[in-house]
Amino acid sequence: MKKYLFIAIIALVSVKAFAQSSRFTVFVDPKFSWMTPDLKDINSDGSDLGVNIGLNVDKFFSDNYAIMTGISIDNTGGKLQYLNEKPIETNGPNDTIPAGSTLNYNLQYISVPLGLKLKTNEIGYLTFYTHLGLNGGINIKATGDVDDYELENKNISEEVRLFNLGYYIGAGIEYSIGGNSAIVLGLTYTNGFIDITPDTDNKATLSNLAIRIGILF
Repeated sequence: MKKYLFIAIIALVSVKAFAQSSRFTVFVDPKFSWMTPDLKDINSDGSDLGVNIGLNVDKFFSDNYAIMTGISIDNTGGKLQYLNEKPIETNGPNDTIPAGSTLNYNLQYISVPLGLKLKTNEIGYLTFYTHLGLNGGINIKATGDVDDYELENKNISEEVRLFNLGYYIGAGIEYSIGGNSAIVLGLTYTNGFIDITPDTDNKATLSNLAIRIGILF
């Protein structure tokens, strides 16, 4: 845990150094997340509701263009149905879930995006923006549940890789409330493109659709 705290402190100091003469957004993103496997005997079995909470920094290099980064705690996950028996490693004795069971992955990441933000000039009280880029994550918690089975809130960190990476694209509006402050509303789609599991026989990626709710200042 100390290792993850150290990583978070280093990331936060880096953001602070980057953020001189920049604009900040404190945000809460409710989101729907899902996992996509590439094997026929493993199915995606629905989405999970999560939330991403953090701080974004926009470093403008012209009036309407900015480099965007930040840091957040991302609570996400997904559900995979295994048509065959699935051995899993937990913080207790290893277990095997029965064929046909759905494993609910509850995941938490420290996320750091890096991308480009484009915005319009202010129209009345509104500014429209779009953003796109890459989002990297470090897993700090992974638990699993299986309905109708004795697996509940078990540590499955060994079943999830430490790093995740995906691309994101989104758009939204900033509604001015005076001075440099604004309310931010938007929608962002993130698609993972690396395997988040250590299973070499199956690739499972993590994606989400998030509603951006924030305060820009």
